[in-house]
Amino acid sequence: MFELEGKVALVTGGASGIGLEIAKRLLAERANHKEATGLRGVTIADVDQETGEKVVDELKREFGSHRVIFVKTDVSDKQSFQDAFAATVGSFDNIDILVNNAGIFNDCNYDKEIDVNFKGVVHGITLGLQYFSEFKSGTEAVIMNTASITGTKVYPSMPIYGSTKSAVVSLTMAFGDEIHYDRTKVRIVAIAPGFTKTNISLYSDLEHLYLDEDFGQIFKNEIDSHKIQPVEIVGENVIKIIKEKPSGTVWISEEEKDIFEYIPSRSTFKSSC
Repeated sequence: MFELEGKVALVTGGASGIGLEIAKRLLAERANHKEATGLRGVTIADVDQETGEKVVDELKREFGSHRVIFVKTDVSDKQSFQDAFAATVGSFDNIDILVNNAGIFNDCNYDKEIDVNFKGVVHGITLGLQYFSEFKSGTEAVIMNTASITGTKVYPSMPIYGSTKSAVVSLTMAFGDEIHYDRTKVRIVAIAPGFTKTNISLYSDLEHLYLDEDFGQIFKNEIDSHKIQPVEIVGENVIKIIKEKPSGTVWISEEEKDIFEYIPSRSTFKSSC
C-alpha cells in the first residue's frame, strides 16, 4: 500500500468539483491517523485564480497555513504546467503525487477541449515522470488521472468529450504498463466517474456547449436514465485507488457503488493470416 504520510501532491483543476474534493481528502488523511502528520503539502493548480486563492485560504484555515499553495495553471500550456511542478518543489522540496484532474466539457469549442482534456494529461504525465525521477520522497510516486464513464462506453451526445476521456483511459493503460513501472516506479492509475454533481454537471447550463441543439436534446434523453452521484463518493474512491490499485488500471465510480475495474472487451485480436 502507498502510504500518504509525508507526501506532497499536485492537484490540477483543484479549485472546485472533484479536484477540490480530492485535495481536501488528501489533506484530511492526518485526521484519520491521530499519530500521523499526514500529507506534507498540496498544490492547488487551476486556471481560475480568484476561486483558487479563495479556496486555498479556506484550506489553510482548516488544515494548516504551511500545507497548501495555489498556482495559477493552464494545463494545456506545458510551460505553465511545468511552473506548477517547479513551484511545488520550491515550496515543499518534493513531489510524490500528481492528480491530473483538470478537464472541461465544450464540444462546441473542441480545440480548447482537446487541448485541456488530452494534451493537458499528456503534459502532466510526461512532466510527472521527469520530476518524480529527481524529487519523489520515497521509492514510488503516483499519477492519478481523472477519466470519465464517457471514456469507457459510447455517449452519442458528447462524442468529442467522450473521445478525449477514452484517450485518458488509453494513456493510463499504456504509460502505466508494468514495463514502464518497473523502470520508473511511477504508478499510473485512473478513475472514470459516472455522472457526478460538480460544476461541469450543471446540466441545465450546458446547452450551448454541445455541437448543436440536437446533441443537447440527445443528452437530455440520456441523463434521465442516470443517477447523479455526490462528489464525496468520487473523492473517497480516488484515495483508495491512489493507495492500493495496480499501475495501468482504470476504475469506474458510478451511482454510489463500490469501484470496479474497467477492462476492454477484447485484449487480443485474431491474426489476419
